[in-house]
Amino acid sequence: MLDLMRRKKRLKGVLWVVIFALSMGMLLFFVPGQNIGVSSLDSSAASVAGKEIPMKEFSDAYRRLLDSYSQGGRSRIDPEMAKTLGLTRQTLDSLINVRVMEYAAEQLGLTVTAQEVREAVEANPNMQDRGAFIGVDRYKALLAANNLTVTQFENSIRQTLMAKKVYRIISDSMDVTPRQLRDEFERTNVEAQVNFVVVKKEDLRKKATPAEADARAYFEAHKDKYKIPEERRAQYLLLPTEAVAATMTVSDQDLQAEWAKQPKDEMVDASHILIKAAEPSKDAEAEAKALDVLKKARAGVDFGELARKYSDDTGSKSQGGNLGPFPRGKNVKEFEDAAFKLKPGEVSDLVKSQFGYHIIKVLKHSTPTLESERATLERNIRLDKAAALLKQKTQEAQRLAESQKDLNAIAKALNIPTEVRDTGFVARSSDAFATGLSQALVDEIFKIKDVNSLGKMAEMPLGYALPKLMEVHLPKPPDFAQGRAAAEKDYIEQKASDLAKAEAQNISDEAAQAGDLEKVAKKFGLTAKSTAAFKRDGAADPDLAGATAFNAAAFEKAVGQVSGPISLDGGNRFAVLQVKARTPFDEAALNKQVGDLRERILLQTRDMYFEEYLRRLTESLKNSGKIRINPNAIDQVAQVRY
Repeated sequence: MLDLMRRKKRLKGVLWVVIFALSMGMLLFFVPGQNIGVSSLDSSAASVAGKEIPMKEFSDAYRRLLDSYSQGGRSRIDPEMAKTLGLTRQTLDSLINVRVMEYAAEQLGLTVTAQEVREAVEANPNMQDRGAFIGVDRYKALLAANNLTVTQFENSIRQTLMAKKVYRIISDSMDVTPRQLRDEFERTNVEAQVNFVVVKKEDLRKKATPAEADARAYFEAHKDKYKIPEERRAQYLLLPTEAVAATMTVSDQDLQAEWAKQPKDEMVDASHILIKAAEPSKDAEAEAKALDVLKKARAGVDFGELARKYSDDTGSKSQGGNLGPFPRGKNVKEFEDAAFKLKPGEVSDLVKSQFGYHIIKVLKHSTPTLESERATLERNIRLDKAAALLKQKTQEAQRLAESQKDLNAIAKALNIPTEVRDTGFVARSSDAFATGLSQALVDEIFKIKDVNSLGKMAEMPLGYALPKLMEVHLPKPPDFAQGRAAAEKDYIEQKASDLAKAEAQNISDEAAQAGDLEKVAKKFGLTAKSTAAFKRDGAADPDLAGATAFNAAAFEKAVGQVSGPISLDGGNRFAVLQVKARTPFDEAALNKQVGDLRERILLQTRDMYFEEYLRRLTESLKNSGKIRINPNAIDQVAQVRY
């Protein structure tokens, strides 16, 4: 989705959440789409108020989402990772959202005319050349090159326009109260400074060690927590994808066919640092910050570290700003022009785009050739062939399992590389990945009714598995000897947290009486820290990032007042603060900013109201049975090899 979001103009945040599926249909300029053969799949994935979501629409949308995660197919996403991310369900939910939006439009009597669609198409920046529409012939050719028909593309345009109309009708009645204006002004303008001290649970663990009587009492009070669940052991016949793929042959014809599917444009492998302006009035501040980062980059500071520290691109900062290789047409023009001009190792000047200020470093230029991509092509071919063969073999194994209970005999009959493995004892709640299994396999093992019976094929990270239940340990209540270690550990955690909170309360009480938090902190062997000035939604201190309760106390207490214990990290730490200073509320400044504040609050309020409207409508449709989901749809699409 990163390439997609680079291209799109900023719409209201919630609107893009709602019409995510529409953007899936607009991926043609960023991810080369490919249709999926779904002749064997059920005809409908879901329906909303009687309108079906065809299986082909669902599977095509899923393929496009997979491609967006796997850089247009150049870096194949692992099936287990796709399952972990819930990509099939994300796709179906997004398409359901589109149908809910259409249902809302019908209820409101809204329509989109052909003229409105035509004007939107011609105004689309991707359909313009020097400010003018590219013409019908080039328009059709561009869509065809990206495996989309005019109907598909214009339907997505129509849906987007409809979504905007519904948004306006639902949210335009919203207004902003004087209280909201004052709260927003305070949030963005008033600053506080505090002294604070933190009491850590970790420092009090030694004082929390329980005597046997304490541990036993804790165990008895929480006995249900330590009950021993049912455990099962199974053998399973593994059909390993990699081992089967290794037996596949690759012909020159296979190579040429796979190579024909690959992009062959010049590629640039680049990293970037993005500095955004929080709002238009902050543009100069953002530019100054970007220039400072640029100086550091040109002074030799590691570019990846700078990206991780400063970049506002959440999609790439954790990778040191690296975007991976990309061809022309994937990014906004300003970014793309700069990246393709740079030589490997060069760092750009500041590049301004609609998203902010970019600093770009090019790692290399490349143009893929069949020989340079041979290893990847061969692997893809072998995996595709293995997937096709395994689809047949899993069905064959399942048929054999109806009459044959010997996994080794089934393995021999399949005549492909297989292994028979043992799971060891696992509980339903076991961490499947930690044991080298998969949740699907564990779930299937617990569906088997009788020992020595076989279950159904389950997907695994290594391939497919056919389980056979070998032993069952029924659940039983624990005794203290079995649960003691866990009970002692939990007791220490709870006791240490209680001790930390009690110590923080004592500090708070004494500091409130003495009027000096720093002095009281020293008495308890702690050092109080002082913050710089910070705003209500800012970070008071690097150690307190995201501590909203701390910030709330800093702005609710009067100057000089001391707070009570403030829980941090779910009770792992407790803070006490004393307000040192706070800037006064500036009525004159508020009056000057009323217009901008009203617009910003109105946008936020409308988004929240609209999101809640759609949530309630969706819930209502579900409760009335008007949203129906094909329970096999997700599994069917997930099992197709892409």
